[in-house]
Amino acid sequence: MTKDELRREARRRLRDLLPSEREAAETEIARLVWTVPQVADARTLLLFAHLPDEVSTDAIALEALTRGMHVVFPRVIPGTRSMDLHAVAEPSSLRIGAYGIREPDPERSARVPAEMVDAVLVPGLAWDRRGGRLGRGAGYYDRLFALPEWRGFRCGVFFAAQEFPRVPTDPWDVPLQAVVTENEIVSH
Repeated sequence: MTKDELRREARRRLRDLLPSEREAAETEIARLVWTVPQVADARTLLLFAHLPDEVSTDAIALEALTRGMHVVFPRVIPGTRSMDLHAVAEPSSLRIGAYGIREPDPERSARVPAEMVDAVLVPGLAWDRRGGRLGRGAGYYDRLFALPEWRGFRCGVFFAAQEFPRVPTDPWDVPLQAVVTENEIVSH
């Protein structure tokens, strides 16, 4: 299956999830993610502001703040294919930015260097048990993870329905080190 075919199939599977299934899965993912030691022990946690078909990170962000973690969200740098990272004290402060994704206001949130991130929860459309991840095709996370200063633990959060036997990868695709779904934690 090509990346484009896989994206189409993953989107179909996501559309087929019932709202009650999605809600139950998100609740379980928000619980299980804290059983991953690298996430639970992080001082600085990079999250993503979820799109409607992605796993919600709102409860995870609130729990991280309750645990005293520094919570960071990415912001797309206009006119580039890269992101910078900003500390967020309250997820409700995120505003609509590039691609309709909520992101920090750079005027109101401190920039955080990539080397300060201990763990990241990563979105995507598909994953496999080898650590393969298929995103939306722009490569923002792969570019972030390729930075020489990047040290953070890479943990995907997906619905179980997004698992595929094999996700096609390119040489520049950076594998995940773990995946959390509503059913299990898969470490690579």
